[in-house]
Amino acid sequence: MVQAAIEVYGTAGDMESVNFQGRTDPLILMQSLMPHGINEETIFAHIEDFKQRYFTYLKNAMPHAEAILLPGIHELLQALTEYDNIIVGLLTGNFYQGALIKLQHFDIFNYFRMGVFADDTHIRNEMPTIALQRLYSLTGTIFEAEDLIIIGDTIYDIECGKTAGAVTVAVATGWTDAQTLLQHKPDYFFQDLSDTKSFLYTIKELHECIKLKVQ
Repeated sequence: MVQAAIEVYGTAGDMESVNFQGRTDPLILMQSLMPHGINEETIFAHIEDFKQRYFTYLKNAMPHAEAILLPGIHELLQALTEYDNIIVGLLTGNFYQGALIKLQHFDIFNYFRMGVFADDTHIRNEMPTIALQRLYSLTGTIFEAEDLIIIGDTIYDIECGKTAGAVTVAVATGWTDAQTLLQHKPDYFFQDLSDTKSFLYTIKELHECIKLKVQ
C-alpha cells in the first residue's frame, strides 16, 4: 500500500505507523494521508488508480510473503460446506480484489458464497447491514442481524457484531491478545480455530443449524 500511495498521492503519510488491525483499506488511507493535507475528497477521487497499483504490487508480493494460513481454517471452512443451511460469508476491511489475491493464495476464496468489502463501505460497522442485503439477494430469504455470526480477531470485529446485534466470536490468533478481546465481551472466545468439532458444537447457534441438517 505504501508504494501505491506514494505513486498516486505523492506520499504515504503516516502509513508506516498507522495501526492496520480492524481498519478498512480506505480508512487506513484517510488516517495516513489526511494529517498531511490530503482531504477525503481527493483520496476518493484517485482511489481507483491507487487500488489498481496496490493490487499489482500485492499480487507480485504474495508468493514471497511470509503469510501463513492459521491452524484449523481450511478444515473449518471445509466442514461448513457440508451444511447447506449455513452460508459462509466474508466481511473484511480489504478491497474485494485485495481479499481475492490474499485468499486465492491459500486456495480458500471459493469457500465464501458472499462478501462485503471495503469497496462497499469504509465504515466497518455498516458491513452487517450490507451483508443482510446480500444474503437476501442470494437466497430470497429475509435474515435478521441475530442470524449473523461474526468471527474476528480484533476488538473492532466484536464491536461491529455487537453494534449490529449479531453473534460475536473472538479468536486470539491476531495482534490483539486474549485478555483485551475478552474485555470487550464477545459471545464466544477461542484461542484459535484448530479444533473444528469444538468450534461447531460450542457455538449454540451453529450447533442448532447442524442439528437441523441432521434431522
